Amino acid sequence: MTAPWKDVRCASIRVEELSRLADLRGRPEIRVSIAGGMAWVCWEPESELMQAILVRRLLPLPSVELFTERGGRWYRLGEHLPAFSVPIRDGSAGVPLDRIVLPAPIQAQRPEGIPTVSQAVCLVRDDRSRARPSSGLKCPLGVLAAWAESATSAQIARLQAGWSGGSSRSEGDAEVLVLGSPGAIPLLPDGVRFWGTDLLIPLGFRADPELPEPALHHALGAGATDLAVLDHDGFELISRAIFKPLSRAGIRLARESSKGAGPVEGSRA
Repeated sequence: MTAPWKDVRCASIRVEELSRLADLRGRPEIRVSIAGGMAWVCWEPESELMQAILVRRLLPLPSVELFTERGGRWYRLGEHLPAFSVPIRDGSAGVPLDRIVLPAPIQAQRPEGIPTVSQAVCLVRDDRSRARPSSGLKCPLGVLAAWAESATSAQIARLQAGWSGGSSRSEGDAEVLVLGSPGAIPLLPDGVRFWGTDLLIPLGFRADPELPEPALHHALGAGATDLAVLDHDGFELISRAIFKPLSRAGIRLARESSKGAGPVEGSRA
């Protein structure tokens, strides 16, 4: 290769021919400007890699023109008069090659010949003993009512709850599901504490498979306004609309209603 080739620092090619440089996208010294319907490819001087590009990639292209730079002006290779049509000032102009030459979009396809296997979501013990803040509590309504009589109004107001007319582990008592921010859930006897936001899981346990909460919430068929509760008996989807702010008077009313003809208005059926 003769000396003049080492002075070449720019080449103009058609834009569609830039794909010939696709495997060089990671080279930061290659910069590209698009002007006048052409791609102007520039590189750092005295680069042996660029000389290889000239021979193997650019020279065979029918539209290629090569330029050298002398005294701040561009010259076509082998010519002595400046080429005033070059639209770039110096070799540092333009953007990196990887901003211009992009890979083809990825098309996701299912593997052929591999049957789809369904997997049930279940509850397993979390052997890693990770500390998780409580965000839910399931307990008999009577237990919650007894706590409310000695709790402050501020403690009660931090909670929401929904209850059912069905009996819980305390015979004849309704079961209540309490929601609250971390630190607000009381520690009550005969209650199960849960962690999670849209999917409640008992403390000390995790879901299997262990997927992100939004993925599990969707896999259980829950909608945007549904709360999913996973326990040892399976899972339950509950509309968040049934949860109401708690008050001492409201708990007393629910306690009295649970002894009568079923759940009060707005409670969980």
